[in-house]
Amino acid sequence: MKRFILAFTFLFTLSSSFLACKNNERDTQEPEIIEETNTDTDLTEEGVMDDGFGTYDANQDNQLDENEFGESNSAAFSEWDEDDDAALNNDEFYGSTYSMVDLNNDDMIDENEWNEGRNQLYGDFASDDDWDLFDQDEDGFLDQDEWNEGFADSDWFGEFDENNDDLVDNNEWNSGLFDDWDANDDGFLDGNEYNNTRTR
Repeated sequence: MKRFILAFTFLFTLSSSFLACKNNERDTQEPEIIEETNTDTDLTEEGVMDDGFGTYDANQDNQLDENEFGESNSAAFSEWDEDDDAALNNDEFYGSTYSMVDLNNDDMIDENEWNEGRNQLYGDFASDDDWDLFDQDEDGFLDQDEWNEGFADSDWFGEFDENNDDLVDNNEWNSGLFDDWDANDDGFLDGNEYNNTRTR
């Protein structure tokens, strides 16, 4: 996205310079009006629509409640729910979280990615020393099986599964994410909480 914005800015500057030269040559010609388009809309790797905090702030009070937050994440749940049964099982939950931590998309998590993920995503469910426990074959990487087995005895999935039916539905998923994103636990997300956590 940053590269796209930089490229867009460069092309806009280049075209503006070109138009300025043309206008000097033709004093009688009206300057061309270039309309800027909204380039803020994007889909993050988490599946969350990124077209601005204000888009989801339905009552325009500069904060998101849990319902407004749920609207912002409607696309993400569908991406995690691979079998389209309106609920996440263990495999879907841990498969999606594994993909989020695998920052370079090489289907392996190295220790740097592990540390970044632990700092941003699952710190309550894994300690500094757990890398060696997770990396069972000691090859310096975690594959999907090692990831799933490592978290099998944790409460991570259970924190989302509020009714203990071994599935996480959309409401449970939104509630769990909202609680995680609400850094000051005031029941609302301000712009900083929304953007800081969304860009993990």
